[in-house]
Amino acid sequence: MELRKRFYIALAIFAAIGVAIWFTVDDVLIPVAAVHITMRQLALAILGLFVLRTVLHWRAQQIRAEREQQKDQGFELM
Repeated sequence: MELRKRFYIALAIFAAIGVAIWFTVDDVLIPVAAVHITMRQLALAILGLFVLRTVLHWRAQQIRAEREQQKDQGFELM
């Protein structure tokens, strides 16, 4: 339960940072290769990468815990 609580707190913090980025970062155009993106889009994309990393890490921990639980149950039957 501790990991789930920490995960939801992290997502809430990421959401707050996203809202702060939305209201404080200007829409200044940045030329990247043949396209133009705004500073706000870049900041939100970077934040999105951190969110993705957090979600993938949390899911990997869940899978490891499930495998460990199955492994422990398998040894109990023998």
